[in-house]
Amino acid sequence: MIKKDAFKENATFIGYRDKEFEKIIGYTLEEYVKKKSITTLELNGNEKYDDSILDRFRLEIQNIINLQDPAKGIHLKFSKKTTYENVIRSFQICKEERCPTYVPDGYDFWVFPYYKKRHYEQR
Repeated sequence: MIKKDAFKENATFIGYRDKEFEKIIGYTLEEYVKKKSITTLELNGNEKYDDSILDRFRLEIQNIINLQDPAKGIHLKFSKKTTYENVIRSFQICKEERCPTYVPDGYDFWVFPYYKKRHYEQR
């Protein structure tokens, strides 16, 4: 059972990894991730275990946002036994916690809960 009705809350647009965009910006997702301190969590299909991992996932996001640390990220790994409900819950958690950046890539879900806002001078 999904804990919250996301579609009543203006569901989030989900963008997928784009190799052409990576060429334009000059680096790949793998290169970007290497610069981060990553916490890895894995869902395995066991209901109680996955619930505890998703609770920890939420706490990790909150912690990174509270620390305002742009060098940290989270790698949530799905398995073939991960339920569809828990995949959706992971997206809902990101939306509820207002994560600015999250990237689904196959069975990997990369989350970057905080970034430094850059102020540019206009000329």
